[in-house]
Parts: sequence; C-alpha cells; structure tokens
Amino acid sequence: MTGQWVRSKNVAAEAPNRSCGSGFRRRLGAESAVERTPRTAHAFTERTVRVILEVLDRRRPIKQLTALVSPDVLARIHTLADGNLVPGRALGPARPVRVDVAMADGRDSEIFARYRRGDRYFALAGRITHSRRHGWRLTALRIG
Repeated sequence: MTGQWVRSKNVAAEAPNRSCGSGFRRRLGAESAVERTPRTAHAFTERTVRVILEVLDRRRPIKQLTALVSPDVLARIHTLADGNLVPGRALGPARPVRVDVAMADGRDSEIFARYRRGDRYFALAGRITHSRRHGWRLTALRIG
C-alpha cells in the first residue's frame, strides 16, 4: 500500500451502525479495534479534523478528543485553544474543505487537510498511527 492516497468524500458504511455510549457510531459486529484500511483511515481523519476544528473554535469541549488523539497532541491543542494562538480565529468559524490520507506500509499514515475561515484558506498536517488496541489515533499535528 505504499503511496496510496484516499480522497473519497463519501465513506459508505458496510454494515448498519449502532450508537456507542460516547456518541460515536461503530459497525455492528466490528471488533473493538478498527481495521487498518484506507477507508477507515479516511473516515477517522475526516471525523478527527472536524472535531479538532470545533475544539479550536470553542464549539466543542476538548475532552471529546481524548479517544482520538495522543496525550501530547491533546496538550498542543489545549495550548492553542486556551492561549488564543489559533491561526485566523477572528475570521470566523473553521470549515473543512478537503481531507487527504497517504497510506504507508507501517502503522503510520500521513494526513493533510485544508480548511477555510472567512475568505482565507489554512492547512493542517499530521500523522495517524494504527494499533490493535486503539485503532487509529492522531499522533502528530501541525496547524498553519
């Protein structure tokens, strides 16, 4: 899977969804860990980017990121949100425009996203890591 890109905006569910206690949805019959496929990586990335932007805009509590990101990424987001260091926050709420995932051979994959605030475009990049225990998790983040 080296160099494989996933750009699909529509991530169709393969099985019916059931609501979990956390408000997220998961496939019926799915094991606790998510499979390492381009489809699951892209779905995870879209959801995580949306939640991060909502946290940075103070529309969502930061606690909702604990299952999605590593502790050091959580600390970085907390610092940005609390210190008014978010790029372009005065321009309005952030809206995701495009999300890309570059799958790699190992456990890591690179993510790229563009988002819009007012008339300006911004970018973020990061790394997601897959493990059997946690499924996908954001382990590195750069916001600009």
